[in-house]
Amino acid sequence: MKKTFTISVVFFLLIGLSEHSKGQNLTSQSISLIKHQVDSVFHSMIKAAENLDYDLISKGVADKYSAGFIINGSYYTTYSSLISNLTSNLQSGTKQKIAIQMEKITVLTNNIVLLTATGDSMVELNTGQSFTATFFWSFVYEKIENQWKVVQSHQSNNR
Repeated sequence: MKKTFTISVVFFLLIGLSEHSKGQNLTSQSISLIKHQVDSVFHSMIKAAENLDYDLISKGVADKYSAGFIINGSYYTTYSSLISNLTSNLQSGTKQKIAIQMEKITVLTNNIVLLTATGDSMVELNTGQSFTATFFWSFVYEKIENQWKVVQSHQSNNR
């Protein structure tokens, strides 16, 4: 009995190892459409960031998993704590211009996408001081109620 059980377990393990697991198969047309949709959302959020419009940015975020958000080494367990920190540190009159150097969109499934980007942010403070920072971003987007939303992000810069 023990020998039969052992052979059965080995047999099922070998079948499992020999079979290829398959993910979702998406057509190139579906992938192209998803990339276009996510790219559009991403660039509208960049415009909102340039205008420091945190209300509009927030509409593109869903914190349903509590996956957290990382900005320059600081981890925020909730999106609301991140926005609270950003708005409290915002100086009135601050202006920002974002230039994307590289952007890559990877469609993982029909409702999950990874977007990575690098570029430069030119910030001008109301004091007249300005600086440029090179940034590195990664965003996980999920399609929720037919809209692409950021569910997790990592953002860092090198200034």
